[in-house]
Amino acid sequence: MYSALQTLSPLARWAQNATTVAGLKNGTSGSSQSTLNQNRGISIASDGTLYIADLLNNRIVLIGPNSTTAIASITTDSASQNLFMYPSDVFVTQKYIYVLDMLNYQVVKLFLNRTNPVTVAGIKGVRGRSLNTSTLVTVTSIFVDNNENLYVSDIGNNIVIRYPPNSSSGMPGLIVAGNGTARSSTLQYMPSGIFVDEAGTLYVADAPNHQIQIWYNEASSGVTVAGTGISGSSLSQLFLPMGVVVDSNGYMYIMDSGNRRILRWPPNSNSGECIVACTGFAVNTVDTFNFALAIAFDSYGSIFISDTGSNRVQKFQILDSFGPTSTTTSTSTTTSIVLTTTTTTTAITTTTTTTITTITTTTAITTIPTITTTSSSLQIPSVARIPRPTAVTISITVLVMFFFYPKIFHGTFNHSSDNFLAFILLS
Repeated sequence: MYSALQTLSPLARWAQNATTVAGLKNGTSGSSQSTLNQNRGISIASDGTLYIADLLNNRIVLIGPNSTTAIASITTDSASQNLFMYPSDVFVTQKYIYVLDMLNYQVVKLFLNRTNPVTVAGIKGVRGRSLNTSTLVTVTSIFVDNNENLYVSDIGNNIVIRYPPNSSSGMPGLIVAGNGTARSSTLQYMPSGIFVDEAGTLYVADAPNHQIQIWYNEASSGVTVAGTGISGSSLSQLFLPMGVVVDSNGYMYIMDSGNRRILRWPPNSNSGECIVACTGFAVNTVDTFNFALAIAFDSYGSIFISDTGSNRVQKFQILDSFGPTSTTTSTSTTTSIVLTTTTTTTAITTTTTTTITTITTTTAITTIPTITTTSSSLQIPSVARIPRPTAVTISITVLVMFFFYPKIFHGTFNHSSDNFLAFILLS
């Protein structure tokens, strides 16, 4: 993921056929160099290397730009000790790799050469309590801004915490979103994916409240900028959004996980546009998602999805910046003048012929039959649209995760209980 996504045209379009770039196309889990097991967060470096938090394999997997097999993985430190226990997110900058080590309750920073791991948030093995920001409770996502400030979403406390550059183990952070109170239109409940733009504005995927919030610097409450707070499948609604990325024009790209689709949401709009996986709710096909948890873009603008329920990462290639279809319209007008001998009236008949030629990047040129009208108002039938299903379907994984979350993360569980329950939730 990039701190500042390059500018994309509002007309940009993506291929609807996915390419599996990590894991197996059929969704089979595993621990080999070519398989994943409950992959979560993803990040893409400037050289195109894909970093994947391979949760149940306790590793970070690196996939080269032209490869589908791991070129490297991060699992142990210099003493051959396991580094991570359920890493749930990863973020790569020009200097460092940041790993959210969920069940060790810490964020680890390494150099790009994968050496010198240090704890920069939380205390390894110490589960936090209440709103003490020197320790972490249940953390799911991280983001690093252009100034190397680290943001951590703590769903156990319903807050987002910011840690300064060069933070260290046990150092307290600053709460920049939420106050521990849940289920409010202005206070997020279990914040999931997060994004920070160049102005320092924080975007939060507020999954159980089915909305995206923004938090300005030093704000005491958030502002809902996408979704209605009620789950649904219309283009004005979201259902368990788990990730959000924002481009330099302020367009949000939302991982609408419960609806298994990607939406592009314009600034100051009350609805979005589906751009990927818009054909329905089929589970585990090669071009759809099964509980996708993260979204990222490469430097070209192609979309990468961490399809957690199918143990794979899917890529949707950007086609162009202006959309896959361009339309040209040519109009010719023929005027007939008829003079009558009994009156001074001149009858004028005008015939307008419009030919619409559609050029699609993946098909041959298609010409819509000529339409002739004698009216000044030309109406062309629109392409039939297939309505989205109104029934909401949801995988067992989602139901289990969000049914048990309040019971798990607001109780007093020890480390072994967290380990066991996290396995139930995430497997």
